[in-house]
Amino acid sequence: MDNLDIVQILGTGLSGFGFLLMYLAYKLISSLVPLPNVNPNIIKMINRYMLVCFIMTVTVGVFTFMTTSYKNNVISDQAALIKSKDTVVNILTAAQKAKLLSDSLSRNMDSPLAGEVKTRQNSYLDTLQKYIDGEHNPVQHERFNRYKESLTTITDSLTMDNLDRRRKEFLKEKYVGINDSITRFSLKLADAKSVVAPK
Repeated sequence: MDNLDIVQILGTGLSGFGFLLMYLAYKLISSLVPLPNVNPNIIKMINRYMLVCFIMTVTVGVFTFMTTSYKNNVISDQAALIKSKDTVVNILTAAQKAKLLSDSLSRNMDSPLAGEVKTRQNSYLDTLQKYIDGEHNPVQHERFNRYKESLTTITDSLTMDNLDRRRKEFLKEKYVGINDSITRFSLKLADAKSVVAPK
């Protein structure tokens, strides 16, 4: 016990300082005990000093625990906020992809629907599906599934070879309309996510 590293003890903060003061008081008492005529008032004074140091150490420990708990709550809230913002960004990115795909298709009404369009469509639909499933909202889930099924049906119809021009234009317009509905749905979902984000 005599080989205490004072710097390391003080490095723990106020609780280490309180411990050091109590230890020094203990050393003082242990050096006075063997002496023959020790004034009892000195022993009382040292005991009171030790009591004050003990109370200070316990108080510092309690406040340290409280501030640590508060900091952990703040960090947890910040992590939840970042996750929520990340979710909003991912939903908005998927909505942007849907809008770009819809615009590309509406500008190129005469070009056939390539397999790449279907792949891009499935990519953003899967992203949105993940966030819809995470919401556990049956109304949103059912509505999104209707949009998804309609879009998939139209996409499959557009890839057929025997379509006349008029039917193809009608299907592309329907595709653009449903894709726009999915974009609006995604924006509402992102808006709802940003509103309920932790404060």
